[in-house]
Amino acid sequence: MRDAIELEWAGIPTAAIIHKAVQGSAEAMAKLSGVPDFEFVIVDYPYIPTALWSKDEIRDLAREVAPQVRARLTAS
Repeated sequence: MRDAIELEWAGIPTAAIIHKAVQGSAEAMAKLSGVPDFEFVIVDYPYIPTALWSKDEIRDLAREVAPQVRARLTAS
């Protein structure tokens, strides 16, 4: 999360992907960094937070979040 914030500060568009299980921590990091409204993409269950996913799960997740990532990276 902090890396995404710092890249944004440097003018590099980012799309932080955060699991729902750590959403509170990500929001706290954004708030502590002075950007409480920092947007990120949320991944939820059935995808487990440890990111130990099968190839099929990875493919399905990528299809699910790709539109949000694209929107985040192309927002002006």
